[in-house]
Amino acid sequence: MSTGSERSLSETLWSPEKRVVVAMLIWLALLALGSAFVSTPFIDQHAGAPPTYANTMYLHGLLIGMVGLLGLIAMDVFGAGHKNPTMHKLVLWGTLGAALFSGVGGIFDRDIEDTVFLWMQIVSFFFLDEILISLTLALFFRAVETRFVATWLAAIAAFSGFISAVMGHIAGWILEFGNYPAAIVGGYASMAAETWQSLLTHLISAHAHEMVVAVIALLVATFCAYFSMETRGNRLMRFGLWWTAIGTIAMTLVYLVAGFSQAQPPVLFAHGLNGIGGDDFVTGLGVMLPGLVALVGLGIEKLPDPVTRWGSALLSTLLLVTVPVSGYYIYMHETLYNHGLISAPRGVNDAVYGWFHQDFALFLIPAVMTLILAVMHFTVDARQRRTSVGTLLAGSALAFIGGMLYVFVSPTLYGVSFIVTTVGLAGIVLGVVLALRAIMAQGVQAGTPERAVLSGTD
Repeated sequence: MSTGSERSLSETLWSPEKRVVVAMLIWLALLALGSAFVSTPFIDQHAGAPPTYANTMYLHGLLIGMVGLLGLIAMDVFGAGHKNPTMHKLVLWGTLGAALFSGVGGIFDRDIEDTVFLWMQIVSFFFLDEILISLTLALFFRAVETRFVATWLAAIAAFSGFISAVMGHIAGWILEFGNYPAAIVGGYASMAAETWQSLLTHLISAHAHEMVVAVIALLVATFCAYFSMETRGNRLMRFGLWWTAIGTIAMTLVYLVAGFSQAQPPVLFAHGLNGIGGDDFVTGLGVMLPGLVALVGLGIEKLPDPVTRWGSALLSTLLLVTVPVSGYYIYMHETLYNHGLISAPRGVNDAVYGWFHQDFALFLIPAVMTLILAVMHFTVDARQRRTSVGTLLAGSALAFIGGMLYVFVSPTLYGVSFIVTTVGLAGIVLGVVLALRAIMAQGVQAGTPERAVLSGTD
């Protein structure tokens, strides 16, 4: 963070930005608790139930708010908001609008025919576009000024998220209106040598896969920037950041092609049912693995808050093991798992994994990382900061252990692995409560990490 944008927490204890953050965190926490009444993934996925429209739209209500919150924090951390106050305001108020409309719409949008609530979510999608465009431009201008790779990575990740959002908009239009207008929708599909139905399928898949990985790349860049803007001697962190940036560009190109054409990523190491999707190979080894490398580089820095710095590397490790490592293993043993088919030898395991890798690794871990950034950025009391962050990390680690046991050892409903996972998730809920308490607390500023000045060239 630049010294120009860094403000005393004691002076801005209840700034408009902090008020928005607190309101959003309370709102998102209530939505997260409400999801228990919308979907029971343990039971549904244990039975191999496919995702439903209602549950998907409810999750959008959570995820859009989280992306907005991360964008708001990133504007401050990179000093982009100080240099571009208009864009900072656009991200600030866009985040509030996106969270409100997407959340309310997600609660009641139970069917494609629920027009009013569907359009509430569509409005939130446009708010998200405005957030991502403003964030991309502000970060790009900042990257040109500072020439730091973390800032370039953040700008690239924000732009990748915008590309994903556009594909989601087009998919939503086709989902709502079908092949209309036929001259455009069907005409483009024919030009791409596919049907409008297959175009819809490809756009949904590309949108869903790209958005969450772009958010992960933005999280990695923001964590590294928050603590240390690439000190000259830390080659490991800089290497990881450059690798992640190149991987994010490659991922964006892959999903652009996959979303808008019949050409799909090839299956690598194919053998019968076995094989790893080419896009999963790029996201796993091009974004998630180097993201961990960068965060390990951050951990070895001689900086304050080692628990949080190494905690970010821990969360990245949980993400890496849960998604690419476990996913690659299942892909290479599909004769046993058969894509979650319950009658397969390990079909129940794969059905449970389908829930766990999505809801825990790709949704919950990024949410926890975003919350930790919010705690570090807005909390006054250092002790409360450490307690809330430690609880979030402990709950995440325990949920991971239980989930891995649940998927690969014993998928028995209400068994030991189920209990361990549930206790871990309860720990995360407690961490959220403690985080809110820490952010809302008033007192004397203490223990804020000293961050290097964003100046010079990389």
